[in-house]
Amino acid sequence: MRNLGNVFLYNNNTINKAVYHQELEKMGYFLFDTDNLHKFTLYHKEITPNVMLFDFAPHTPLEYITSLESKFEHSTIPSIIVSDAPRALIYHPSVSHYLTHDEARNKLKEILETYCIGNKKHHILYINLKPYERSDFSKSVKDSPYSIFEVHTINAAQQYMKRNSPQIICINFLPALSKSKKVFSFPKTFYVDNTQNIKEVEQFLH
Repeated sequence: MRNLGNVFLYNNNTINKAVYHQELEKMGYFLFDTDNLHKFTLYHKEITPNVMLFDFAPHTPLEYITSLESKFEHSTIPSIIVSDAPRALIYHPSVSHYLTHDEARNKLKEILETYCIGNKKHHILYINLKPYERSDFSKSVKDSPYSIFEVHTINAAQQYMKRNSPQIICINFLPALSKSKKVFSFPKTFYVDNTQNIKEVEQFLH
């Protein structure tokens, strides 16, 4: 079977261990799964993953989650945190995606395909650098006929753009707007606020 991509999983949630192996390996991903941080760090240096995935058991201390995020804050590899802890309490500017365990069941497959396989043509790449805020913009897109891929770091957006082609890019942090325009050289890049809705940019999707 062709290797679709390398997924590194730090997993201290034994309930999901079998699920990851059955699903991801069956789909064709190389999965390195460990609850040993030293091993995870060593393999990360030896083999370049396409995605780093961190699944935390429900009672994992918040301080431990945030300390682990900090260890990989200089990595350019997209990172996904799967935890039911409140997003605002585990926020770190290096994390690309936050998913609850329920959300992971529905969204993880598409996220991995986007980074590892690509060829996605989402209507909107949304660079949401304030994931701790309620995002009316994301909700309005999901309630519309348009597709959206939401990331929380510029690095993750760069990895996305290597393999995928959105119609427009939206970013919700004004100081990062000019930087992102230079990084992507993408003409249809717009500022939106989390309190806005799809109507603000819908004209650019036709």
